[in-house]
Amino acid sequence: MGFNTEKYTSSPFLKGDDLEEGERTTVTIKSAEEVDFPSGDTVPVLEFLEIDQKLTLNKTRVKKCVDLMGVDTEAWVGQKISVYRIDVQYNGKQMPGVAVAAAPRGKQSKIKPEVNFDDDDDEESTPF
Repeated sequence: MGFNTEKYTSSPFLKGDDLEEGERTTVTIKSAEEVDFPSGDTVPVLEFLEIDQKLTLNKTRVKKCVDLMGVDTEAWVGQKISVYRIDVQYNGKQMPGVAVAAAPRGKQSKIKPEVNFDDDDDEESTPF
């Protein structure tokens, strides 16, 4: 009887190690919020439709998102961006990090909102 080790080793936040080197992953922003961490820090975080992991935004990522989508973070929801792996220096060591870029052409438009119709409609109540 075994167990799923990923449950204990995966992070809820996207890291450079989670991305394939040389690949860009296009994602759709589900939410853009500030999150209070146990350390006392408040950090902006993006959540995506396509992947479960969230992305914390450092100053560089915030500036890039503003360049791509403007200052109104509520308008970021539904926008597509690309995330990709880069090498960064952290505490004197080189390690993989995550960068943000524009989505490839043709993938930048906002997601169209879903339209839901009631299944309860009958012909007598339909006004046309």
